[in-house]
Amino acid sequence: MTIKGTIEHIEYRNTAGYEKKVVTIMPDHRQRAFVEFRGRKMDDLHGYKENDEIQVNVLLEGKTSKNSGIQYNNMVVTEVVQAP
Repeated sequence: MTIKGTIEHIEYRNTAGYEKKVVTIMPDHRQRAFVEFRGRKMDDLHGYKENDEIQVNVLLEGKTSKNSGIQYNNMVVTEVVQAP
């Protein structure tokens, strides 16, 4: 899946030793998408900042929490490029 939009916010998170950057992208002025950069993909984000136009390819990752049983979805980035 491809998402194209403006970077609104970049946030670094470290939860129980799992590092990632969560980027808020605005595909248009009414919607937001939260995409995750994990592992080596975090380095691909260098050079990008808020208000930059980007295009990301993501994998949809659905999981069920082992502790609570809550189901949730993540969008994990596989590629990022400057938006054409």
